[in-house]
Amino acid sequence: MSIRFLRGMLLVALLLGVTPAVQAVWPFNETDTAKAEKLASQANAQVQAGDEVWRAGDMGKAAQYYQAAAEQYRQAEQLSPNLQNGLVRFRLSYCASQVEQIQNVAREKAKPEGPVAITHPTGLAREREVPTPSQAEARMAMLEEPVDVRRELAIAQRFITGDHPAEAVPSLIKVLRAEPTNRRALLLMATVRVQQGRYDDAIVTIEGVRDAEEDEAVLLLAAGAYCGAGRYFDALLALDKVLKAHPELPQAHINMAYLLLEMTPEKRADAEAYYQHARRLGIPRDAMLEKRLGMSP
Repeated sequence: MSIRFLRGMLLVALLLGVTPAVQAVWPFNETDTAKAEKLASQANAQVQAGDEVWRAGDMGKAAQYYQAAAEQYRQAEQLSPNLQNGLVRFRLSYCASQVEQIQNVAREKAKPEGPVAITHPTGLAREREVPTPSQAEARMAMLEEPVDVRRELAIAQRFITGDHPAEAVPSLIKVLRAEPTNRRALLLMATVRVQQGRYDDAIVTIEGVRDAEEDEAVLLLAAGAYCGAGRYFDALLALDKVLKAHPELPQAHINMAYLLLEMTPEKRADAEAYYQHARRLGIPRDAMLEKRLGMSP
C-alpha cells in the first residue's frame, strides 16, 4: 500500500473541505445495519432532547431521555457492533455519564446547605454577606459550558494536516459529544482512522454518514480507505465516480495512477497515462511514482 497514495487522497479531501459522504458498498447484513442506523438515529434525537431539557432545568426528564437513548444504542450495537466507527459505544458511555452527573447533582442539592463562614480582617467594616454558589450549581455551570465547534474542528484539521492524527482525536470527541451527528467531525475522524491504518473503521464512519449527493472530497477519502483495506474494486468505483463528475480534477488522476499500480503492477501503461494527464492538469512531479512506472528521470 502506497502511503503517498493515501496521503494524497487525505490531503485533497481536507483542501476541498470534507462534506457529505457517499453511499458505498458494505458487506454487512443490510437489514440489520439499516435497523441499527434507525435505532441510532432515534437515540440521537433522545440525547438531543435530554440535553435541551437539562439546560431548561428538568434533570429528571433529562435522565429519562438519556436512559431511553442508552437502551436504543445497546440494541443498535447488538445489531451492528462496528456501527459508525464505534461512536455508538461512545454515545452509550455519554448517556451513562450524563445520568451519573444528574444523580450526583441531585444528591448535592438534597444536602442541607449550612451557613457559610466568612472571615473579615480585623478593623474593617463587615460588608453584606454574599451567598456563594453551591457545589451543585457550580457543577451545573461547568456541564453547560458550550463547546466551540468551529474552533475544535479547526484544531483537529491542523493536527491531521500536520500528520499528527492522534492529537486531533480529543477535539473531535468534544465536538461529537456536543453534536453526535456532526458530519465534518465524523469524516475528520474517518481521516484520522485512515492515517492510523484503521481502514475498516474509517469505511464504517464514511458509510454511516453517506448522502444521496456524492462529493468529490468524500469519494476521494472513501477511495483511500477502500484501497487501504485491500478493497481495490470499491476504490476504483469511487475514483471513477469522481472522474465522471470532475474529469479535470488532477488529484483524482494521480490517485487513479497509484491505484492501478496497486491492482496490476505489471500493467503500467494505463497508470502512466493517468499520471501524465495529472501532470498536464498541474500536479507537481512525483519522483517516487515515476520510478515505479519505470519512467526516465
